[in-house]
Amino acid sequence: MKKAKRGFGPDRIAGIALLGLMSAALAGCGGGSSSSSAVTPVAGTSPGAASGTGPPVTGGTSTPAPAPAPAPAPAPTTSTNVTLAWEPPTQNSDGSTLTDLVGYKIHYGTASQNYTATMALDNAGLTRYVVDSLPAGKYYFAVAAYNSKGIESGLSDEVTASLN
Repeated sequence: MKKAKRGFGPDRIAGIALLGLMSAALAGCGGGSSSSSAVTPVAGTSPGAASGTGPPVTGGTSTPAPAPAPAPAPAPTTSTNVTLAWEPPTQNSDGSTLTDLVGYKIHYGTASQNYTATMALDNAGLTRYVVDSLPAGKYYFAVAAYNSKGIESGLSDEVTASLN
């Protein structure tokens, strides 16, 4: 069995561009960026304490009500999901029209250019995918397309996300 090579050739898929990377779900995360893609945090919400003053003091000579306690600081936001989005390829590396795209492979890991996990997405129509249930940490992602012969394109530019 021959191992598929990456590079140029009539049966090779041209590389795809990874558009962006952002956190999703209920809370935001910090992040970095690569040369052409960025991590965009989504604003998080956390329940706040009720604020305001106590009931008004009426009549008599009562002592003033104590000032309300300050609201507690918001809880740190957390996120365990990352949404990847990309532009699908339209041509093979030789310039011919791509007609047999099968899907994409998301490669990721906790060190730059060292992808220890891969997800195969057998759906050529996808242009966005949520990687969920990731533990806290910094992650590096790249996406490749593959065709019906199993030939995988080169990897997209790497993007990063930091999950708290």
